[in-house]
Amino acid sequence: MHTLFYIWRNLKRNKLRSALTILSVGFSLALMTVLNGYTAMQDAWGAESEKYHRIVVLNIQGFSGMLPIAYVDRVRGTEGIRAATPYAWYGGNYKDEQMPFAQFGCDPKAAFGVWDEFSIDPKQLEEWQKTRNGCVVDRRLADKRGWKIGERIPLKGTFYQFDLDLVLCGVWDSPKNTDSLWFNWLYLDEGLREKNAQGTGNAGTIFAQVTSSDATAKVCQTLDERFASSDNPTRTQTESAFFQMFADMAGNVRAYIFYIGLAVVFSLTLVAATSMAVSMRERTSEIAVLKAIGFSRRRVLVTILGEASSITFLGGCLGVALGCSFLELAHRAASQIVPLSVSEMLGPWLAYLLASAAGIGLVSGIVPAVRAAQLSVIDGLRRVV
Repeated sequence: MHTLFYIWRNLKRNKLRSALTILSVGFSLALMTVLNGYTAMQDAWGAESEKYHRIVVLNIQGFSGMLPIAYVDRVRGTEGIRAATPYAWYGGNYKDEQMPFAQFGCDPKAAFGVWDEFSIDPKQLEEWQKTRNGCVVDRRLADKRGWKIGERIPLKGTFYQFDLDLVLCGVWDSPKNTDSLWFNWLYLDEGLREKNAQGTGNAGTIFAQVTSSDATAKVCQTLDERFASSDNPTRTQTESAFFQMFADMAGNVRAYIFYIGLAVVFSLTLVAATSMAVSMRERTSEIAVLKAIGFSRRRVLVTILGEASSITFLGGCLGVALGCSFLELAHRAASQIVPLSVSEMLGPWLAYLLASAAGIGLVSGIVPAVRAAQLSVIDGLRRVV
């Protein structure tokens, strides 16, 4: 207990130096929290999607390739498929906002069979199914925008040469905030045909729900073999693998984060080591007095290491808090990009960050601590700081 009190007193001895060290560790760890939160979000999202046994069919060339709408019925007729729908990304602008939320063209009669964890009022679903230019949205998106049933939602095409004049027919509830709007795929296709524009007959992607996880691999193989000799061969994968594909487009992000983390830890260790070395030099005579009145080498060693670890650990707590706050704000402001809240991404990675912060203190303080522990009382009292 006396040792802890002494450590706390030393932390407050030079408040400016301690505060600056804590802040340097804190802001650096905040960056690492955001980066590691990104990978944790991918893991959590992938693990969540595996529960629903969904697969995604797209052209073997990716989004640049054509996926004929006729493929949807052929996917539905495959053994092991419970429901399937086209899922074409529209990417339009809403008023003066450029693609502020996700917009997809799908089949109103099949969409809630594929995403059966979503719930919608049956009357609203029926209204959407019979309204060609109707749409439905995630309830959190509707609340954020202040949209009511019957409201007109105009979307200006960017990739498609056809603007959508949508009518809100219903809102759905989902376990996670999707920040999405769904409209009838046929409305878009008919508009493109009237204008003789490119993109007609293209389903974009096909989302399907498989009857069980055991059947997923076989169904994916069957579909790809069925379309292998066609003009538009396919690549079928699980929903979690589909989301991972987006991360792979940016390269090996996890490796980048790992090497950035090593550089940050090394830099912080140098900063903390410099701070501790200066602090120990200023307190040489004090340490000699402590040893003279009975402090053992072990106690001196523990005290100094405890002080160094406490400073960096406090910085780590500050950094993790700042990083998590940023992730939560990003989730609320742009759930399309950050679909999960911090509470849904909690895991061992946060403990690893805090442990790294404390470890930085141990490594940075080991040399000053050993030198202080080995300092003789006579040599310490002779020095003038």
